[in-house]
Amino acid sequence: MKESPILVHIWAVDPAQEGLAAKHLDEMFGEIVSDPGFVSAKVLASADGSSIAALVEMQSVEDRQRLEHLPAARETLDDLPGTVNVVLRLYHEVGVYQRS
Repeated sequence: MKESPILVHIWAVDPAQEGLAAKHLDEMFGEIVSDPGFVSAKVLASADGSSIAALVEMQSVEDRQRLEHLPAARETLDDLPGTVNVVLRLYHEVGVYQRS
């Protein structure tokens, strides 16, 4: 598979624990936004609170790989409090659509 600077991480969440999971993601992103390779991140929650996703874009594949090994990121990605399982996928960009 082609490596990618974009990471999508999805967790199944106990709906009662969604706030705890979101808090930990907020803390993690608070630490990594100053990383020189960081481009953007979004945290999304399903309407029913049963899953939460993080979409992270770094400038390069190397930046994304380095991000995954930072202690704050690694701990959160491996063991996000309030979650019951993890789905991890790397994506590459095939199109961009923006309002002009």
